[in-house]
Amino acid sequence: MRKSCLSILLIIIYSYSFSQSKSFDIHKKYSVVQIFQDIDYTEKYLTKFHPDPFKYISQDSLHAFILSLKSRIDSPLTEMQIRFYIKQIIAKIGCGHNDAGASKHYAKTIAKTNRPIIPLNTFITDSNHLYILNNLSKDSSIKAGDEILSINNHSTQSILHTIFSVSTSDGYNITYKKQGARYQWFKYYYSFCYGFKSSYNISIKHKNQTITNYNLPSISSLKDTIIFPKKDSVHYINTTKTCHYSILQNNKPIAIIDIDGFKGRHWYSFFRKTFRDIKRKNIEHLVIDLRDNGGGQINDGLNVLSYLIHKKTYLPFDRKPNLMMLNPKYKMNIGSRITPFIFCTMMPQWPKNKRLRHYFIALPKRKNAYHGNMYVLVNGKSFSMSGVVASYLKYQAHAIIIGEETGGNVAGSNAVISGKIILPNTRIQVFIPMYHIYHDIEVKNDGHGLIPDYPTQYSKDDILNGVDIDLIKVSSLVN
Repeated sequence: MRKSCLSILLIIIYSYSFSQSKSFDIHKKYSVVQIFQDIDYTEKYLTKFHPDPFKYISQDSLHAFILSLKSRIDSPLTEMQIRFYIKQIIAKIGCGHNDAGASKHYAKTIAKTNRPIIPLNTFITDSNHLYILNNLSKDSSIKAGDEILSINNHSTQSILHTIFSVSTSDGYNITYKKQGARYQWFKYYYSFCYGFKSSYNISIKHKNQTITNYNLPSISSLKDTIIFPKKDSVHYINTTKTCHYSILQNNKPIAIIDIDGFKGRHWYSFFRKTFRDIKRKNIEHLVIDLRDNGGGQINDGLNVLSYLIHKKTYLPFDRKPNLMMLNPKYKMNIGSRITPFIFCTMMPQWPKNKRLRHYFIALPKRKNAYHGNMYVLVNGKSFSMSGVVASYLKYQAHAIIIGEETGGNVAGSNAVISGKIILPNTRIQVFIPMYHIYHDIEVKNDGHGLIPDYPTQYSKDDILNGVDIDLIKVSSLVN
């Protein structure tokens, strides 16, 4: 008996060791037939499970686009190359919460894989010019602020167009795509679209207007780094990992609440203490900084609004009445599968479009509510719950919006709960939200984000020197 148990144990240990030593081949290629199967699977279940797949593109137009993609595929491709096409399909839906991720084995493997990347961090200006933020190469003649004209004979404009074609956003928005491809992310987007190379031929225009062509050796993705421009130090009165409260001592003091994301520990106590301090000091000007805030928890966002909107706040959301949460092809954890049934215990509406509608509700705070002037700073990375808060503050609290068009749609988006489908051959993961959120404001959905009252444009030098043009604009309005 002991010998049998020992034998079984040795077999298990050997099998486990063998499976661990056999690494996943990220260069494995899939046949054209397999690729088409995964593309067809994407089209079928993306349009089946998505709450609003044809808001920004017709079903016929989407299908025609997919046929045109398939006509260009005539040889086996790797998972990364296939994901390029899958992401282009998903981007056509116009939903920033919809995306395609690598298979689990692929993602686990590349986390420890040295991938050769461009030795430059970059930023994109409003005119779609691409400038160097950090030079990570050994060539000291390349300086921050130099402009990249082309990479491997691809012009900057064509590169950005290709990158934007695989980037998701709400509706027709571009600022979310542009902000998402800046800094350290550009080089990964480039290599995703064009491949990882051991060296990169880059044409660069220097500050003196001379142009130099470089052949730059790649750097290791495992040693990638980024250095942001230095900014003036700020004394925080109250802070958490995601929220910071400070006061700008101007001719008239300005309270600034910088929210990096609607999540984190000590959320409710942070805002209770912060708004109590603002009230005690009788500060009449408040900045809500939502720049680079990608969203977070709905309840946390509504908690902030409860101090700033002095009536009951509603956030409607709905979906088609079906049992998709029970469909085994729509992958979700058990908590997410149960949640739709919990929502159904709330009073649903049956509007004309026959969708199950529910509401998140926030009651206004009576104590420590803010009643002064309000300024909201936004940019293309103000997305999801950040876009909700910005739109509500403009249309329900009369806040002044400063910055650039939000990445989050002005009238609503798709979120609340997300699931995913797994493509049958590559195991690529396609993430699909379950609900559509409507903003309880009177505004037309033109497929764009919230447009600022005071649009700002950052020059190359503003970014390199860490100048806060948006906050400077607030100071000019207050004074």
